Amino acid sequence: MDARIPHPLFDRMIEVYKLKNDAALSRFLKIPPSNLSRYRSRVLPIGPNVILHVHDMTGWSIRAIKELSQ
Repeated sequence: MDARIPHPLFDRMIEVYKLKNDAALSRFLKIPPSNLSRYRSRVLPIGPNVILHVHDMTGWSIRAIKELSQ
């Protein structure tokens, strides 16, 4: 059973970049796994700094990232 909480942004990144799991996504984004878990479970909001960081790492538009973050 997959205990991962669905999150459109992170799930899409895993799909597009063919990452194996959240640990690989954490390494790709260079953010601590604990923070990724908090974002995924919506304990921490995905704020402007995270949106800009994802944009810098992926080249995706800010608009697309914001839409996937909701």
